Order: sequence, then structure tokens, then C-alpha cells
Amino acid sequence: MKYSIIIPVFHSEKTISHCIDSFLNQSVSEKLEILCIGDKVDDPCHSVIEKYVRDFPDVVGLHLQSGRGIGGARNLGLDLAKGEYVMFSDADDYVSPFILEKCTDALVKYDADFITTGFVRVNQSGKKLSSELKVQDVCAFDLTPVNVPRLAFIFTAPWGKLFKREFIGESRFTDDPICAYEDLMFHMSVYPKAKRYVMLPETLYNYIVYEESSISTASEERTLTFRRDLAELKQKYINDRLPAEYLKMLDIVAMIHAGIADAHRSAEDPSVNLREFCKDAKDYLDESFPGWRKIKMMPYGKFTLRCKMVWIAKNMYKANVFWVFIRFYNWVIKNLHIDMKW
Repeated sequence: MKYSIIIPVFHSEKTISHCIDSFLNQSVSEKLEILCIGDKVDDPCHSVIEKYVRDFPDVVGLHLQSGRGIGGARNLGLDLAKGEYVMFSDADDYVSPFILEKCTDALVKYDADFITTGFVRVNQSGKKLSSELKVQDVCAFDLTPVNVPRLAFIFTAPWGKLFKREFIGESRFTDDPICAYEDLMFHMSVYPKAKRYVMLPETLYNYIVYEESSISTASEERTLTFRRDLAELKQKYINDRLPAEYLKMLDIVAMIHAGIADAHRSAEDPSVNLREFCKDAKDYLDESFPGWRKIKMMPYGKFTLRCKMVWIAKNMYKANVFWVFIRFYNWVIKNLHIDMKW
């Protein structure tokens, strides 16, 4: 088995066919398995997948478990995976027919542990909204002291990446339903094992944006859980005697996710005093991840949009006005349908 594709599914009956077809139509001829992982509930998408199971019994599988959420679904997929390489996908997204071929060629050429591609944000009609995580050329990074902090600027969704399964090893996603940012915590657990990774300039993954949907909200319980988990991860890094550069990486990660993304979601809860939330987030960063104040703008040698936004947010936090920016940012998302995922 060459590839294991892991797709969590939940009421995905309108999109799962497009997603599965995009993997069945890959340019590579090597054998792959498509592991659709769902919940033991009455879900109409199961009947759609079961048709693929009948038509492609050696390729597509539907596996069900009870109440473990998206992190638990990915974990079951990893437990079942037989492929040399692992790729994750969301059930409503789809990929280029060349994603497996191009990712594999680069992984082999550079002897890397994982590879990430650029991705395109598209609406339900297929209209391209933006291209993100793009680099100018193929970039292969050894995990030198200079390159380790750059890991923080890689988008932490597991999709749009190809991993060597042996590199993932026993690492798993957190499947606690209270956990937030389980994908981030997964990446932070595997990054210290990496020796080299690659970034491709092509946008080979299509991420669907639903214009009618509202911004997902955070909760106080999830915020506190995430902050605790991130602080505990830092202590684990210290206990494992990881080089200081990994702590610098966590400073950037904390700024992006505890400082920006969580405020972005919390702003949608009318009961949250956003000004106080941002003040509390700043206090948390100063106490647990003080290196956030020294984040540089150009981790990949150019002014990418993501780096610009983080740098702007850092300085607005310093000036105690980030809450104003996030209010405006969320208004733009909801009214103009322009967004950049943190």
C-alpha cells in the first residue's frame, strides 16, 4: 500500500463524492486506500460512501466509532492506515489530480519527513477567492536553529500535506471534546521529530469556504483548556531538553493561535468583553510565551500575507488596540466574505 487518505465524515453527503473522486482520479498508479471515518449515528453520507465501498472495495472503506470527534476520527484513520504515506482531507474539500504525485516526488527527492502545498480558498460555486501558503519555488528546510521557528508559520490544518507514516509514528490528535486546536497540538507533537520538510509552490488543495456560514465561536472552557495545553506542551519541550529554537517556535504559535485566532472566534460571542479578552490574552502571552514580542515579519524571506498579519497583530497587541482590529476583521469576513485562516 502506497497511500492512506484519511477523511473524517459527518453529514457530508453533498460534498463527499467530489472529495473521494478527486483522490480516485490521481495521476499516480500506486495503490491507495481511502479511509472514511464517521460516527455511529444516522448520517445520510454513509449511504453515499457505501456505494463507493461496493464499487471500489479494495480502495474505499467506511469505518464508524462513537463520539470521538474529528481528532478521534483522524486517530482511528492513523491506527488503520497501511500506506507508506498519509494524507488528510476534509470531506467538503477536494484536491488536484497531481497532489500525490508531486508531493511524493519532492519527498523522495529531498528525503523529507513531510511536505506541504499551497492551497486555494474557493466558494461553493468553484470561484477562487485566494491562494495561500504559497512560496516562490520549491523550498526544502533542514531543521537548523534558523529554520525551526519558521515551522510556526505553516498553516496547522493537517490537510494539504503528505506525511511519511513512519514519521508520524505513535503521535496522535487529542480527541478530548473540550480540546481546541487539536490539529495544532498534533503538529507541535510531531515537529520535534522532523529532520527536513518541503514546501511546494503549487496550490494543490482546494479549501471550500461557505459564504453563508457564520464565524465559529470559541468558549471560555475551550480557551482555558487550550492555554493550559499549550503551556503544558512548553513544559514538555523543556523537560525533553529540546533546543531553545523550539521554544521560540511556540512563542510564535501562541501569538497566532492564543492571541489572534482565539480572539477572532471569541469576538462572535456577544457575552464576551473583547477588550478584556485581549487584555487577558496579552497577560497570558507575557507570562507564558514572552518571546511573542520579538516575532519577525519575514520567516521565509519575503513579506507573505500571513506574516504581515501576524506582525501587525503583534504591534496592535502591544498598543492595546488589537480588539478594535479584530472587530473590523470579523465585520469584513461576514459582510465582504474575505478571510484568511489563522
